[in-house]
Amino acid sequence: MEISVANETGDTVQCRVALAHWYSDDLGAIAPGDELTLTLWHDTETGVLNLMNATGDRMPVEALWCSTDAARTRLNLPLAAGKMEAALRFSCRASDDAGLSCNAKGG
Repeated sequence: MEISVANETGDTVQCRVALAHWYSDDLGAIAPGDELTLTLWHDTETGVLNLMNATGDRMPVEALWCSTDAARTRLNLPLAAGKMEAALRFSCRASDDAGLSCNAKGG
């Protein structure tokens, strides 16, 4: 599954992933107007999404989040068994009430 996160704010957005066993990893910074793309592997039997590490190990994803200097938000990932969409696009925007929101396009 290809995940993309578009930065539609005026600030740099930093994204990170929480992996099993309380480990987190930096996914990268997204400049205003740019987009970050990553690939996750979906286990159709269990619903688990995995990020491959540098040595090819599958690292179960617990959460993705993005933040600016002023706010942080969690991206809602579809953690479910069965077939899924091949791509999921998020759009991060500045929000008066939450400070930052990153919502899946079309949802």
